[in-house]
Amino acid sequence: MNTDFQAEAYNENEMISELLQRVERHDYSYMMSDDHRSWSAGTKSEKEIEQLIHSLCGIMRVDAYGLLSDCLEVRDEQYRDGLTHKVIKGWFRTYIK
Repeated sequence: MNTDFQAEAYNENEMISELLQRVERHDYSYMMSDDHRSWSAGTKSEKEIEQLIHSLCGIMRVDAYGLLSDCLEVRDEQYRDGLTHKVIKGWFRTYIK
């Protein structure tokens, strides 16, 4: 995994794969953590996910609705109406009307 994300170093399929992996591994409760390290790691992770979404949807013009659907599917069904899916949908608010 590339921790220093460089959009130009990836093709579209690699970027989508990276995004889905990050969405799957992201700590969706980081903002409620009392541990500053957990909070910092979650903030960094979220910014990197948002950067990938912008690169894919805003620059490369990947279908935002399809990508949102793919991101929602990588999470378990139990999260469909919970915090996780609200956060994911929030990342796409600029690209979904």
